[in-house]
Amino acid sequence: MSANELGAQRLPEPLVRHIVLGGLKSWDAPPVRIPLAPMTLIFGQNSAGKSSMISALTLLRQTIMSERPFELTSRGELVDVGSFRLAVHDHDLDSAITLGLGFTSPNPKANTLLSADTLRELSFAYTWDSEDEWAGRTRFNVDLGGYATSFELDSEGHYLPEDEDAQWRNFLESLAVAREVMPPLSPLGGRSIITRSDYDDPAGGLSEADPLAAIRLGLSVQLSNELSEVLSRIAYLGPIRARPDRTDSLTTSGYKYVGPEGEHTTDVLYSDPALLAEVNEWFDKLGLGYRIKIVTPVSEEVKMTAGDFAVLGLIDTRDETPNLVSPRAVGYGISQITPIVVQSLMSERGVVIIEQPEVHIHPRLQASVGDLLIHSVKERGNQMIVETHSEHLVLRLLRRIREGVIAPEDVSILYVDVDSHGCAYVRRLDVDSDGDLIEGWPGGFFDERLEEVLGTRW
Repeated sequence: MSANELGAQRLPEPLVRHIVLGGLKSWDAPPVRIPLAPMTLIFGQNSAGKSSMISALTLLRQTIMSERPFELTSRGELVDVGSFRLAVHDHDLDSAITLGLGFTSPNPKANTLLSADTLRELSFAYTWDSEDEWAGRTRFNVDLGGYATSFELDSEGHYLPEDEDAQWRNFLESLAVAREVMPPLSPLGGRSIITRSDYDDPAGGLSEADPLAAIRLGLSVQLSNELSEVLSRIAYLGPIRARPDRTDSLTTSGYKYVGPEGEHTTDVLYSDPALLAEVNEWFDKLGLGYRIKIVTPVSEEVKMTAGDFAVLGLIDTRDETPNLVSPRAVGYGISQITPIVVQSLMSERGVVIIEQPEVHIHPRLQASVGDLLIHSVKERGNQMIVETHSEHLVLRLLRRIREGVIAPEDVSILYVDVDSHGCAYVRRLDVDSDGDLIEGWPGGFFDERLEEVLGTRW
């Protein structure tokens, strides 16, 4: 029986099940849910809204993990979408920018109020405050296994509506009925209270004096912690990665992220020799012709005067006598692929977002990157979200589906385009077990090669 007939074993569900996006750039205000898989590829025409779709995650990360999580951080280290006026759809200050995601528990074994497999959807609709001239109002939307509510917050995270308790009470009572959403729940003293059946001391966790406030606090803290945990696992690599400097100052921060431009790559590899060895193994598999060596100063006088620093050197393995060279002495492609290899092998059970991994690398290597992505998903448990224009990359992934290396259900191919009104929309392109797109590429995408080959013959 062939690998195709056997089929690949399905991977666990991804950490982030879907993106919630609305009102950002070319995306219209009514928010949409964009499905994700363990391996998600994003294609589309230029300026169709692909980068904005990715920005939903990076923008949410830099906002929620900032000092003011309920005030949109539109300009930051991860992403800069300009001012609110520039970022909101059609520059309409009466509209909202909605960012959110659907996920399950990032720590399934944790003892929490919500069942581990309950789908949590949290989204934030950021609106312009015309009085104070800033994006200081937020509507927080929460959906737990299909039970939903929303509240308006100010920039400090304070609830604004007067009927806040009534909203929470209705929401929590709905959850109490949903056994599949929360562990077994029971009333206490005839009052509307939710309590864990396995709690020996309810007063120690959910106060009997104010049951509504107690459960609200417990649920809010859990959702806040889970959202922060999910967002902290996002590693974003932008479309242009920086060349390593001739020397890189070392830190004591213990980076687990190479940075949006790969600027921390040297520091990461210096602090993790095992990772460096694995990266070099993949350099060999990819046929790059180089291996990385991290060089540090041996002179104490240099260290005392220049501080701790390291140099990322390249060993040219194509020569009989390998030579050590600077990344700045070789083609630009090495500097573009290195952070991708490092982050793909370093992240574990995280979300790795890569824009245009094919930049400055030749077609054979573009295809081989597909195998690296599959390795990261299957062996490291990562979720990969890749925006690309590379036909070679997608053909490699479709081939691996056909060979039974990865299941078609674990690959989501998203095609982004704009409608007649200039608004972005997304289509998921289904793939069968033979690695074929069931309905083909929309809009003639990737047809250029065929046209160039046959154009003069017809």
